[in-house]
Amino acid sequence: MKPVILTFVLFWSIPLTTEEDVTVYCIVTSNCVLPCTSTYHDIIHWYKEGKADSVHTFYNKADDLQYQDVDFKGRTSLFKDQIPQGNASLLLSSFRTEDQGKYKCYTATNSENREQFVLLKIKVPVKWVDLKMTSEGITCSTKDVYPEPNISWFRDGRSEDKFTVNRTGDKEGLFSVSSVLTQSVAENTTYSCSISLRDESQHYTASLRKENVEIYPGHNVTIHCPVSQDNTGNSNITLTYGESSTTLTYTQTSQLPTTTVQWRGKTLHLARDGTVTIHNPENVEYTGTYTCERLTAQSRHVVHTEVKICSANTIRIALGVTVAIVVVTIAAVCLIMWKRANNMRNRGESDVNPHNGEGNGVI
Repeated sequence: MKPVILTFVLFWSIPLTTEEDVTVYCIVTSNCVLPCTSTYHDIIHWYKEGKADSVHTFYNKADDLQYQDVDFKGRTSLFKDQIPQGNASLLLSSFRTEDQGKYKCYTATNSENREQFVLLKIKVPVKWVDLKMTSEGITCSTKDVYPEPNISWFRDGRSEDKFTVNRTGDKEGLFSVSSVLTQSVAENTTYSCSISLRDESQHYTASLRKENVEIYPGHNVTIHCPVSQDNTGNSNITLTYGESSTTLTYTQTSQLPTTTVQWRGKTLHLARDGTVTIHNPENVEYTGTYTCERLTAQSRHVVHTEVKICSANTIRIALGVTVAIVVVTIAAVCLIMWKRANNMRNRGESDVNPHNGEGNGVI
């Protein structure tokens, strides 16, 4: 231990070089690298602000972990083969929320030393938002994010305030949030849920819309898919029906008016305005719910379209009902006209008979 003690005493009398802080974001349970570069590598010390003992110590070309803080035991290492090239970075494994804080990388030789500081922060962004319709209303939820998320609702772009929020945290310090917009789902209305992290480092938006389409065999089906006129690059749109799905590449800047693919034996056209046309779905097997979804790094937008294709029987029934209504209407009109004519005829006869009676009385 004496050489080490003497070395620490010596550090106070040698020139010290410091640099600006570097911020590093790490994900819980993953490995994290705290960067540090220095040509002074006889001694390497890593410290965490608030800890009396070291996080990691390298001395005399070997690790010296006798006085390592208990919270870091078995979780730290250096890139020893790269130390001669100036890499004094620390590899911290199984990152925890309590590992957040300010770290100091101290490197030295017998004549010079250097300090570098790293701000280690936890960040687990929103990767997915589940948005669905339930008997209670519309639910919006995400899980395993950090820092704590906030949530807000919109209906066709207008803010909504009648919703419930439930937030929970797990043993790793990650947050989950679930919210219910307590109102019935209206057709042709866009419901949006916005989730933002407490530090305003991320805003994730999810939207849901429900539509209905009814056609007759031989007609094309038009489905509205969620696209943004602000898109400047490519994004993928997934169209799902039952267990079958297809991916359409949407390009706002494309010079082509549509993108064409074959799916389930039919030709699909995706226009630049986001409408998908399914050509001639002639039978009822194409009846059902079509889900069109656009997913980006910061958003998820879904449109559910209920497609109903009337069968030949339905057409015959509808035609029969229409004919029957027309026949009844004509019959009713004829009856009314006949009654009016009959009444007018009766009135004419009653006007003539009184005069005939008076003449007979005089004679």
